[in-house]
Amino acid sequence: MYPMKTLVFFLIVLVSPLSLFSACSARGEVRSLRQEITVRLEPERHLLLGASALDLAPGDSGRITFTLNQRAVVDGVTVDGRKAVFRRTGEALGLTLPEKSGTSPRRVLIRYQCTFNDPVPERPVDSEDPSYGVSGAITTRGTYLGSDAGWYPAPETLPKSRRVTVTAPAGIEAITAGRRIARFTDKGTTSSTWEEARPVEGLSLSAGLYVIDERSVDGIPLYSYFYPENAGLAARYLEASAGYIRFYAGKFGPYPFEKFAVVENFFPTGYGFPSYTLIGGTVIRLPFIVHTSLPHEIAHCWWGNGVLVDYRQGNWSEGLVTYLADHLLEERKSARDGRDYRFRILADYASLVGAGDDFPLERFLGRKDSASRAIGYGKGAMLFHMIRKRIGDEAFFGALRRLFREKCFSTADWDDFVRAFSRSSGEDLGPFVAPLLHRPGGPRLALSEVAKRRSGAGWLVTGAIRRDGGVYDLRVTVRVAAGGKEYDRTVELTGEKTTFAVAVPTNPERVVLDPEVDLFRILPQDELPLTVNRIKGSQPLAAVVTRTCGADDETLRLLLRSLGHGDAPLIREESADVPDLAGRNLLLCGIPARPGLVPPLPPGVTTAAGGFAANGTQYNGADDLLFTVLNRPGVPGRVTALLLSNSPAGAVAAALKITHYGRYGFLVFSGGENRVKETPRPPGGESIVRFDQ
Repeated sequence: MYPMKTLVFFLIVLVSPLSLFSACSARGEVRSLRQEITVRLEPERHLLLGASALDLAPGDSGRITFTLNQRAVVDGVTVDGRKAVFRRTGEALGLTLPEKSGTSPRRVLIRYQCTFNDPVPERPVDSEDPSYGVSGAITTRGTYLGSDAGWYPAPETLPKSRRVTVTAPAGIEAITAGRRIARFTDKGTTSSTWEEARPVEGLSLSAGLYVIDERSVDGIPLYSYFYPENAGLAARYLEASAGYIRFYAGKFGPYPFEKFAVVENFFPTGYGFPSYTLIGGTVIRLPFIVHTSLPHEIAHCWWGNGVLVDYRQGNWSEGLVTYLADHLLEERKSARDGRDYRFRILADYASLVGAGDDFPLERFLGRKDSASRAIGYGKGAMLFHMIRKRIGDEAFFGALRRLFREKCFSTADWDDFVRAFSRSSGEDLGPFVAPLLHRPGGPRLALSEVAKRRSGAGWLVTGAIRRDGGVYDLRVTVRVAAGGKEYDRTVELTGEKTTFAVAVPTNPERVVLDPEVDLFRILPQDELPLTVNRIKGSQPLAAVVTRTCGADDETLRLLLRSLGHGDAPLIREESADVPDLAGRNLLLCGIPARPGLVPPLPPGVTTAAGGFAANGTQYNGADDLLFTVLNRPGVPGRVTALLLSNSPAGAVAAALKITHYGRYGFLVFSGGENRVKETPRPPGGESIVRFDQ
């Protein structure tokens, strides 16, 4: 739900320092040895006062360039203690090092200051951009300086080690990458120092009035940096972090960083940085985050921040981590939970990715909307699942362990994964992976010509599997249920239509295509559950405001924006042009007076003046709200969302939370807290054939 947004990079030295220095000297390059960054935060003024000392190899001379926020004021630059002339062009700060002999390292010292005051959202609407447009903000509520904020002078070449010291008014604790080597409060100032043995390319920093809790797991320091109101959750998060780190270390190899920390942000981000995750306070309080976002970000320590992404072939890390965290943890609960999770991936893809939104998986760089998330996270996860099912667990996880060992702190691309899985399994997987990676969309499968007949003492079920959407190397399972037992047959698809036959001992009851949801495929509309994501992916959409609507226009517009339909019209029912609504999906606020607009309510739901009932419970409170997604009556292929709110205040409390329940189609809230969440499943469409008995 709140996945890693910004990946940061490491430098690995593949040759000896002596040979590297010799090569650099021959080319006249500047060699960075160590950087020491000292910053002071002044939240009242949104100000950062900084100094960066960069030690260079003895005798180095020539041009050196740093990247620094273009708004930063440079108070002075010295080289070996002498004032130096520098030039600034945008974010580039360049200077020329004079020649100097000797055996002591050279030092470039830059003193600077910069204000960071990006607007921080009070009521975030766009849940698909985890930064909400905030690159850098130093405020009395907290500090967030992203890796793209330019808050320190970053040299072109990473130094071999780096130390960062952050001071702030007493009580404001800071955290960044690396190991914490000092922390104290004295004379009205709180200070901490962090040291990286292997510096990251993009460094982020957070600070706030944190309560710190700590422990360790297998020698790895674990920290929580929570605001006082959430400090009581620290033990739960630290205990869970220890368990996930042990779990993934057993799967892939030793945890690669100096620490792990769970850090609270003052607006609802969801970031995974090397050695810590940054999660908004409102998110940390959600009970499921410790089982979803937390393991996702911890898995990124191996995949994305440990083994880095070579973006020239796209971003593989989100799909892999979704599979190894979100999916794998569901699968550990039960096979059914894993299957249901995979079905939700397919349903999300079919619901959210329109024809104009689709693109090949290899072009995914990062999520920017619901459609890109369904491709990069969902389709990517299903591709890894299909590989695992094809080659088996031993070969799959063995390949990942070997790849992590070989590629840790260096980049990997999709080709590296295909080679690793091919080597581990002894099968060239290139032709199998290619169409799923390089083409948009996916195959469409359906059962056809399914029949049963007696065959000797038993029965024979025959039929065909139709395939369109391109040529894919697929093996699909056909399952026949008969007499309380299930009989599976693996069918190798060879063309647009492949026949099958399954013998069973008793009268067959039904036939199911891909019963465990092991293939990525495009689900037809009649197989899709009615969910919030169906509304998010619906085009075109109109909101109809009835006389019984319990929400104000501002809240409805925020709701529409959060669902990705900020441009959808808001129409009063009494002035609605019925023909104009004919081809649209609808969001109804309140029960319409026009019979043609009223969808059949779900079983167990009734409405009356002052409230509604759901599943036998009456909801008459002023802050109660129901949101459900239904088929639009009389308009095949169109859906209707129904919003019933007992008061505008109840709508304000719950409206912006609805988008986070995308996989559900029936929601009840009280005071903004979710009480009911359900997903009605469709009967089966073209993937299930039921026989009359």
